[in-house]
Amino acid sequence: MKAFRRKKKRNCSTPAKNKKIKWTAPFKLLFHSFLASLNIFLVIFLLASAWSDLISPEKNILFAYLGLIFPVLLFINTCFFIYWIILKKWLMIFILTLTFAACWIPFSNYCPFHIKTEVLPQEDMIKVLSYNVMSFAYKNHTQESPNKIIQYVAESGADIVCLQEYLVSERANLMNSKDVAKALPMYPYIAEIIFSSPEKRYKFGLAVLSKFPITKSRKIDISSAYNGASVHEINVKGKKIIVFNNHLESFKLTAEDRSHYSDMITHGNLESFDGLRGSIQQKLGQAFRIRAGQAELIAGEIRKMNAYYAIVCGDFNDTPISYVHRVLQGSLVDAYAESGFGLGISYNRNFFLFRIDHIFHSSSMESYNCRVDTRVNLSDHYPIYCYLKLN
Repeated sequence: MKAFRRKKKRNCSTPAKNKKIKWTAPFKLLFHSFLASLNIFLVIFLLASAWSDLISPEKNILFAYLGLIFPVLLFINTCFFIYWIILKKWLMIFILTLTFAACWIPFSNYCPFHIKTEVLPQEDMIKVLSYNVMSFAYKNHTQESPNKIIQYVAESGADIVCLQEYLVSERANLMNSKDVAKALPMYPYIAEIIFSSPEKRYKFGLAVLSKFPITKSRKIDISSAYNGASVHEINVKGKKIIVFNNHLESFKLTAEDRSHYSDMITHGNLESFDGLRGSIQQKLGQAFRIRAGQAELIAGEIRKMNAYYAIVCGDFNDTPISYVHRVLQGSLVDAYAESGFGLGISYNRNFFLFRIDHIFHSSSMESYNCRVDTRVNLSDHYPIYCYLKLN
């Protein structure tokens, strides 16, 4: 009797177990099908983002926004890749592997991994520094109270320095041109390109400092009140180097816009997103289109100069995956992609974590140790520098 009861109990439990399997298997299949569909959707977006710089914002603004979120899309797809490996879903693994291969060139430009060269060549080597100095933080430079941005430039050891948001003024609490020259005696050649003077006592624009003679300088008119571009001819030991210093159109986000963005990122506040959405639609889209036109104009000047030694640098206000970056680079070499390491985030305010400062050079030069100097938190930008060997 006892044996019969045990057997009956065993038989009663079997249908319940089978019933559970019948219910869970379709659910798992449906769930994995949904994730696979979502992943395919994100794969398409990742590919569109990686190659979004091929499309001008003037033709389709969507691709400009996709370029901004490339790191986010790459991260999400990488998480999916790990998930499919755990489940051994070979078809999805194969699709993502092909996707990553197709994104390799944009990724290697966005986040290169080059080990630092410890011993640099000595002959025909120059150091180039590009720095958005945020109007020298609106501080004067005196012996008693030195301006730390001026100190950094003086101690940088750079041979050629390109400054953006360069401000000089006759006001007592700010520096004038003579103050800059006196504070930086290691740069006997200074070319100031002034393109905006909101007040008569302010001079706002670009500047190039050089240890070598600057023989020619001129402004490139890109039709902007607060941004600009310039071209300079520098004689480096008998070799003519053409330097383009640029500061392209900014997004013009207000302090309130940036506060909304920071609040959305740190706290996930959807109300902050609602407050920011209007600014994104009005300001970002317009800035993308303006920069596209500016980049095309400057690229035309670069082609017209056709210099054997050319350097193009500055604050582009656009990432390595952008139409502006592609157009300005043209046939030149991105120094950071060639010799940099990591993301190289050069803007350091309000969680806008992008590399928007760049240095390009002609193929007749070779770059070494291009770095964004994140130790220097004196402006809203970090300085970017590299060593260039003139071949």
